Amino acid sequence: MTGLTNEEVQERIAQGQVNNNENPNTRTYKQIILENTLTFFNFLNLVLLVLVLLVGSYKNSMFVGIIFINTVIGIIQEIRAKKTIDKLAILTESKTVVLREGKKWKISTEKLVVDDLIFLKAGEQVPADAKILEGNLEVNESLLTGEADNLPKNPGDELFSGSFVTAGQACCQIIHVGSDNYASRITSEAKEFKRHNSELRNSLNAILKVISIIIVPLGAMLFYKQYYFVGDNIRDSVVNMVAAVLGMIPEGLVLLTSVALTLGALKLAQKKTLVQELYCIETLARVDTLCLDKTGTITEGTMCVEAVESYPPVYDETSAVSASEAIAKEDESSILSQEENSEDGTEEHSQEDPAKIQEIEHIMGNLLSVLKDQNATADALRARFKVSQDMELDHVIPFSSDRKYSGAAFKDTGTYLMGAVQFLFPEGNPQLAEYCSGFAKEGLRVLVVAHSENVNEGTEIPAGLEPIGLLLLTDVIRAEAPDTLAYFESQGVDLKVISGDDPVTVSAIARRAGLKNAEQYVDATTITTQEQMDEAVAIYSVFGRVTPQQKQAMVKSLQAQKHTVAMTGDGVNDVLALKEADCSIAMAEGSDAAKNIANVVLLDSNFAAMPEIVNQGRRVVNNIRTAASMFLIKTIFSVLLSLITIFFGDSYPFEPIQMSLISACAVGIPTFLLAQENNYEKIDHTFLRHVFMNAFPAAVTITGCVFSVMLVCQNVYHSNAMLNTACVLVTGWNYMAALKTVYAPLNTYRKVIIYSMQVIFFGAAVILQNLLTLGSLEFGMIILVFLLMTFSPILIDVITAWIKNIYSRSLDKGEQGKFAAFIDKLRK
Repeated sequence: MTGLTNEEVQERIAQGQVNNNENPNTRTYKQIILENTLTFFNFLNLVLLVLVLLVGSYKNSMFVGIIFINTVIGIIQEIRAKKTIDKLAILTESKTVVLREGKKWKISTEKLVVDDLIFLKAGEQVPADAKILEGNLEVNESLLTGEADNLPKNPGDELFSGSFVTAGQACCQIIHVGSDNYASRITSEAKEFKRHNSELRNSLNAILKVISIIIVPLGAMLFYKQYYFVGDNIRDSVVNMVAAVLGMIPEGLVLLTSVALTLGALKLAQKKTLVQELYCIETLARVDTLCLDKTGTITEGTMCVEAVESYPPVYDETSAVSASEAIAKEDESSILSQEENSEDGTEEHSQEDPAKIQEIEHIMGNLLSVLKDQNATADALRARFKVSQDMELDHVIPFSSDRKYSGAAFKDTGTYLMGAVQFLFPEGNPQLAEYCSGFAKEGLRVLVVAHSENVNEGTEIPAGLEPIGLLLLTDVIRAEAPDTLAYFESQGVDLKVISGDDPVTVSAIARRAGLKNAEQYVDATTITTQEQMDEAVAIYSVFGRVTPQQKQAMVKSLQAQKHTVAMTGDGVNDVLALKEADCSIAMAEGSDAAKNIANVVLLDSNFAAMPEIVNQGRRVVNNIRTAASMFLIKTIFSVLLSLITIFFGDSYPFEPIQMSLISACAVGIPTFLLAQENNYEKIDHTFLRHVFMNAFPAAVTITGCVFSVMLVCQNVYHSNAMLNTACVLVTGWNYMAALKTVYAPLNTYRKVIIYSMQVIFFGAAVILQNLLTLGSLEFGMIILVFLLMTFSPILIDVITAWIKNIYSRSLDKGEQGKFAAFIDKLRK
């Protein structure tokens, strides 16, 4: 086989038979522009602009400038982030070994064409529908069917794109590409198989849903009142209605959220972290349980063979055997003294059998010559043993994450297997298990080499299997792992270390890495019921001998216990759990399947980046939460003021240009600048509750102050200019007071922003007096405004403290109040 020629490849490209990716990591430029411009609120603002222009009130159309600036900023920030993330995505894009013109090339899966010959091995995802020509594979089609069983595939069998190889290797011919196969759709479905829950997204959608429902009827009622009942002309009625509706629109909230998330992704990208789903930044910040895959996360994913032991051991009466001795013997260094190992110096000591060790070396050389597994264990074994090819092969038994052993059957000598003692001897071998446990307690991974004279027919364990030796391996712990584990423990995040290795070994490694409660471990093979699983995840910190299905079950069990769960992983055996977790993190050095399904990919496979991801999530949520409060103040008091005007007032007390000044100086500019702060405080599941608790006191106070001014003007002064002027001054002052309350405690940066906005606001009110339609105040109104501006900030603080006190008492009682129940219902 030589594969396609360059001419044949070009012909297929010209015909469009290329495996193009229809689901890129980021949106296209066209999508970014359209989704930032064609929004409900932008459409509403456009309608308001047309109405204002039609009645000739041109100065009140200036609010569109703010909308335009907001939209442009959002587009620029998203495009900036897209360029950075697209560059990073190239580093993690899937590549495939292809045969063309008799040579092997490694190319992007998107450049594959129909009839290309590709080579697949364990850990890789099938890039396009293909047919096996040579070799044998086991594949997992869970992303297609939801079934996690490994399926054998032989020459002539078809492979579906989106499935991933768990064992074996093969040469395959591509039969479908692009839209004709499952590739693009399955990648998308894998990521969206379970829509990741985001409280931030749900809360913002709830706010926007309510506003969208009430904004149009309130505007219509206000216009009707002004025009038909009060008798205003069409111009004044439209201007008042537009001012009221503008106040209700949180025009910058969606933009601020989008920009905050995008900038968070951009900052993480600069730290070699690829965010494939924006809202997962927020989700990870809320995580209270982090499930860590041992290999590739706590450890480097590399291993080394520390020692080879013959079995059964030969004893003399010198000193006790230990892992330290075994390692020392392998290194030809002096073993520990008798005094160090035994008080009386008469304990048994295992002696090496050189002939047996040589036999094991010979067997391992032949096994490694036929086993094509590509993983850390296989690499460590190949580095230790010299390959031999003097035994006639019958068939290979490739490793799979379900069987947890591999080997080969040879025609003249029988079957040789290597794997964990529990899986090679499922019916039990107490003496061997006890001997292996001594090494496992010291953090060594033990592989048993076993032999049977019988040649098995498939992958099953043959009769008469007997252990002949032990391979002792160690994981290399990442240098940054201890500090990262300590960080999460300090933040109250419960850590669960999950591995397919022996639980005693995993426990020892976790202890070396600094995991708290590392001695609380369990063998997952003893967990057989859902009740046992629920109890285990609540008690234990270390899980060994875990199957892919059990990893998924653990995540589901933790979620059922109301935990927000993040999962890290790098292998095909982690895919099911990654798909189920609230937030999934994959290592770039891991399998294609894990990277494709993960929300976050650590490009340099650096576990130390995890705290930075959490901090960025907290920064985004905390800043949006405080900003949302400021936007909601304007929305709430505008709605209340509209209702008061409809039922009690003669005229809405603001014009659109006046609302634009208040929005810019008290909401838009300060919230955007304050959103740049690094606020890494812990967050909880009360986003909407905190937003309303911060917004309600200021909104009610502003409404009360404006209503007081309206009553005085309507009954005493009968001047709309004086009404507008007094309301603008009181509202602007109270908004600044609300900024101080919502962003308390004030640091130097916050003080500079807030006081600068006060100066700009009152400076604009004086300099642009004519443009803003502001007039002079009579002495009585000056006194009223002074009193309101003096006592209203105190009232805001009093109402805020009162609401927070009520909320704290409800938490102490352990009961959900009516307000909390209403907010939760709204969010859902």
